[in-house]
Amino acid sequence: MKLKFFLVGLFLSFSLFLTNAFALFYDASGHNAQLSNKWVIINYWADWCDSCLSEVSELNHFYSHNHDKNVVFYGVNYDQLPIDGLKIAIKNAGISFPVLQLDPNSLWDLGQIDVIPTTFFINPNGQMVKKIVGPSTEKVIAKTLHELELQA
Repeated sequence: MKLKFFLVGLFLSFSLFLTNAFALFYDASGHNAQLSNKWVIINYWADWCDSCLSEVSELNHFYSHNHDKNVVFYGVNYDQLPIDGLKIAIKNAGISFPVLQLDPNSLWDLGQIDVIPTTFFINPNGQMVKKIVGPSTEKVIAKTLHELELQA
């Protein structure tokens, strides 16, 4: 009987940990990030990366056409700039999609990111299912998401 209560308590503690872990993530505007129960697309970028800056308009288009669907799109600054520097970099780059204040790599064990831009696709179950290295377009991201949704 004690073991049963212990296991239930352990499960509840782990569930609360995961819920709180996701709740720790905010975008640069201070909004709580939705990182579970939807498709999550994470794009790593830097303000010194020409390829990153060249794809911003495409990413902005993807976000504006999909932010109200079963997908969330977030940028992550590769250099983990402090919030004031991050806001300046977002403005200078012309980014209109939300950018996370903290790197969510540890939530999904995305591994070492050696090349930017890099875009990750995480399914609603929290599993990283696709990685695109290099600049991308709205069309490529939408097509990739569609193919992944069909496989799920």
